[in-house]
Amino acid sequence: MSGAAGAGASSAEPRSSGLDIVFIGGTGRSGTHALAHLLGRHGRLADVPIEARFHCNKRGMPDLLDGRITVAAYLAKLRGFWWHRVRVDGRPRGLYNLMREAEFEAALERFAAAWEDDPVAGCRGLFCDLLGPIAERRGKPGLVEMSSHNVRAAQTLLRLFPEARFVHALRDGRDSAASVAGKTWGPRRVGAAIGWWADRLRAIEDGVRGSEDGASFSIPADRFRVVLLEDLVGWERERTYADLLEFLGIADEPAMRAVFDSEMTAEKAHLARWRHQLSSPGRALVQRRYERTVAALEREGNHAAPVLRAALDREAARAGR
Repeated sequence: MSGAAGAGASSAEPRSSGLDIVFIGGTGRSGTHALAHLLGRHGRLADVPIEARFHCNKRGMPDLLDGRITVAAYLAKLRGFWWHRVRVDGRPRGLYNLMREAEFEAALERFAAAWEDDPVAGCRGLFCDLLGPIAERRGKPGLVEMSSHNVRAAQTLLRLFPEARFVHALRDGRDSAASVAGKTWGPRRVGAAIGWWADRLRAIEDGVRGSEDGASFSIPADRFRVVLLEDLVGWERERTYADLLEFLGIADEPAMRAVFDSEMTAEKAHLARWRHQLSSPGRALVQRRYERTVAALEREGNHAAPVLRAALDREAARAGR
């Protein structure tokens, strides 16, 4: 990775993008937080400690730049839901964790003024104003942001940051479904949650690839990498770790290696949790549904399908099937 942290912004103009940016995204319950925490231990990368969301979620920058919402509506959501919200478990979330309200309001004023002349530059400046100080305070030239919708919004984010890198944190659909089934916001049954997981992979595919005026496009291969959580914490861990470092253009470092060795483990990732949550008949049903789902993703040409198929083949080989 190359580049240096942007200089402090004046009160009149937003920060320029002088950051090396890594966007991590996935389906939810796919290891995005663990991966961001790992990369944030590197000397060149500072991890944003929350999912910022304002740049990639619904009624965020993609909708704003495409004209689906107004600037006023976008600012209203920034000052409301994205600034401070309380989850169903009573725990608060939002950008208020990262800065003082006066700093937040000043950034929004700079954005509103910049938007009139150049919407893309205005959005880029707002992102750097709100999140850039995290890297600056830690003396690092790069930033890692882990909102789950990052890959779904990749085409918008590439407009803002052409040199950014994208990591799709992928997880075995059975384990992702088992994790989602324990939450209040997803399907309650593991089988149904596999469908939930697959639909989100399809939405991510739309962010990775698309077409406009008859021409197809996709994220450049040197800017996009799929990392299967099961590979990173399981049988393929050293190779997957080395490939990730190579993709990001960074060297292994003691602090990052220590987190990888102690925290990125099969036990802490609850590998194969779906097997422990289900009875034998339930496991058989989920296995069949998962294999059908992966086959469907293959037929559709989903970018995640080859990684998922390879993992299933390795699993079958180890089981002697």
